[in-house]
Amino acid sequence: MGERARAVVIGGGITGASVAYHLARAGWTDVLLVEKGDLTSGSTCHAAGLVTQFNPSQTMMRFRRYSIELYRELGVFETVGGLRIASSPESLKELQRGISRARGIGLDVDLLGPDEAVRLLPAASPKGIHGAVWVPGDGHLDPHTATYALAGAARELGVRIRTHVRVTGIELGPRREVRAVLTDAGRIETEVVVNAAGMWGPQVAAMVGGFIPSTPVDHQHIALHAVPGHELPRDMPCFRDTDNLVYGKSEAG
Repeated sequence: MGERARAVVIGGGITGASVAYHLARAGWTDVLLVEKGDLTSGSTCHAAGLVTQFNPSQTMMRFRRYSIELYRELGVFETVGGLRIASSPESLKELQRGISRARGIGLDVDLLGPDEAVRLLPAASPKGIHGAVWVPGDGHLDPHTATYALAGAARELGVRIRTHVRVTGIELGPRREVRAVLTDAGRIETEVVVNAAGMWGPQVAAMVGGFIPSTPVDHQHIALHAVPGHELPRDMPCFRDTDNLVYGKSEAG
């Protein structure tokens, strides 16, 4: 390859594409993204694609609100609203505290009773539901489409993207400063490396003797067939139940 870039982003998932786009938008147009497979071929392609704004942290809520604004701008976001369900009295109290924080940054949220929650989510049973937070601006997207949209926007700002290029090492100078990224397609001279390799992130960090406390976590992904006469509406809200560790959305009924 024998290239040079101001920054090299390693990883072509949603994070790598987003970092490359935002660097370019900040004026770093000489950015190169490298991916060992195709874009989204790692953990991104397994994501459910729910984008919800509610969170115990106001900082995270601001980040999430910005994400939705960006995805809407790119034309990849589907607004269906989101329900965060409380299946215990303790969770309901936590949601009540969270609503105060959310309203403090101007987020449009409402606390619903069990009957109101089931009215928005008719497929749910009211049994065991103590309430829910309703965020009308929430929704979902296709992670594959969103990643390619970000990559396309990054390319328009000057970012170069190389797929099927495997990083084999990172060259350091005498003061352990980054000098180059080594790949199976050649050397890329650079001073800045962004590790966006997802579950391979610790392996990339190890190339410079670093440690990243990132561990892949197994999820059970269940795709259900539509039941004739009982199909879920396409505009059904996405939902999240932290007590029962489950989240989901309507897809193909």
